[in-house]
Amino acid sequence: MENKINIEKYFSKGTFVVPEYQRGYKWAVKDGEKESSLEFFVNSLTTAIESNLNEYFIEAVTVVEDNGEIVLVDGQQRTTSLFLLFVVLGEKEFVKGKLSYNVRDDSRIWLNNQVSEKKEDIKDEDVQDIFYFNKAIKQIEILIKEIQKEEFLTFIKTKVYLLYNQIPKEKAVNTFIALNGLKAIMKDEELIKSDLLIKSSRSNNVIETKVKTSNEGLNLVNELIGIEWKINEDRGRLARNWDKWLYWWNQKEVKNYFGISNSQHPLYYLLVTYWNINKEVDNKQDFSFDNFKAKFIDNSLNAKNHFEGLRKLQKTFEDLYNYYETHNYLELILKTSNSKEESLRYFLDSKINNKLTLEEYSKWSLADATHLEIINGTSETIKIEGTEDETEIVIKNKKAQGAIDLLSEKYVYWDENNEEFNDKRKLYAFRFLLLLNLLEDNKLKRKFDFSIWDNGSLEHIYPKSKAECLNFNNEYLEGSVHCIGNLVLLYGSDNSSFRAKEFSEKKDTYFNTSEEFKSRNLLHTITVFSKSEWKEQEIIENKKTTIKQLKKHYEIN
Repeated sequence: MENKINIEKYFSKGTFVVPEYQRGYKWAVKDGEKESSLEFFVNSLTTAIESNLNEYFIEAVTVVEDNGEIVLVDGQQRTTSLFLLFVVLGEKEFVKGKLSYNVRDDSRIWLNNQVSEKKEDIKDEDVQDIFYFNKAIKQIEILIKEIQKEEFLTFIKTKVYLLYNQIPKEKAVNTFIALNGLKAIMKDEELIKSDLLIKSSRSNNVIETKVKTSNEGLNLVNELIGIEWKINEDRGRLARNWDKWLYWWNQKEVKNYFGISNSQHPLYYLLVTYWNINKEVDNKQDFSFDNFKAKFIDNSLNAKNHFEGLRKLQKTFEDLYNYYETHNYLELILKTSNSKEESLRYFLDSKINNKLTLEEYSKWSLADATHLEIINGTSETIKIEGTEDETEIVIKNKKAQGAIDLLSEKYVYWDENNEEFNDKRKLYAFRFLLLLNLLEDNKLKRKFDFSIWDNGSLEHIYPKSKAECLNFNNEYLEGSVHCIGNLVLLYGSDNSSFRAKEFSEKKDTYFNTSEEFKSRNLLHTITVFSKSEWKEQEIIENKKTTIKQLKKHYEIN
């Protein structure tokens, strides 16, 4: 039997029954201003469809199939929430006769009334279940008000998956034992979640209950139910933490920021960073479920400690992302580092002392220094030109100096007589103009929009098609229409608005707030267009100012 099934196949299984020992429906309960578990669940689904995920998992359910009924040992809250979601979406026939609350008649009747034309009388509508059923309906209606319902329905039915875990009837109280049998079909990250939740929610000692009294059957059931309620409560709390992390990492902005592809699990960087931080220095093993489990989840106490460690690491990730300055510098690092995972570990590992700041690290990474060159200050021995003497030079400083030297040349955008470094010059021009715009955003305490990284362009201020009209000679020998002084950064969507326009026309486009122009947010770029005119002198002055700013940033004389 295949355990991994989508929601359409799940609801085709038969009638789900909520047994007597299950608690009432609680996912619509709100804790002050915080969102309810139901709101979090629905928001996770809407985020998943917006992120174009091909598969989205909503945990495992554990059931007993008994005489045509499917007893929900674990999965009551999720199944009921899906039932109510389909009701709101108008799919009543899809879930008709699919959910029965044997635990309370009024709850069962209320659910049946939502999908049946013939309504039954309810003796008491003030019971807890019905109160929260109604709350749930209202919460769902608000959350999906703006969503395209047909597309959402198709996504939920076909692309939302769970793990269907069937166990024997006599093992129903031990809710999660059979999860250990799901390894063959689960991704490493899902396996880690399952084992963490199982072991973190159990006591440190294996409980072995033996029959000792004449009421042995009743005592055994009561004791096991009490234990399982506590386990369910702990596991629910841990699962909610995990799902909140998943919701955060599934956001489109976060995935773009960390460069998470659709083929990677959203929590990959959380788990692999935790692995890199906490494995021994001499441990050469790669990140995998088996290695993670052997190291961090070998017993209940370890599982609890490492779950807490993951929680703290997640908080650090969120803090770095949410604060404008760390957000901006870390993104520079993530875009330019030769070893992204090592860079993340370096800044997130609390055991590393005397670390460089994010600002310091980012400036060397921007100049193509490697991770080891940056943190170790690697140097090389070179001969002093014109002498037999040698000197030590720090490689990251040498690379930064070399990059600025390239930008100081007469032709940066294009040099037909020296094509060897054309791509390198354009690369550094793009990176360093981005840096200057980012530094301006830092002054305003705002996050820089890094969508320009994959959709940006270098724009000539004075049109390159009219280069012959400029007279770069005598005092302006070091300048050209292709030098850094005549280049600005634009978002790619705005490039076509400029084309070969004169400076005055480009300036009008830039400051015409009645038209959409994303590059208007680039504060360094905007300072260029504040000039009244743009000729040889302005280009040379802007070149000198730009090089001076870069040298100051890199502390180069």
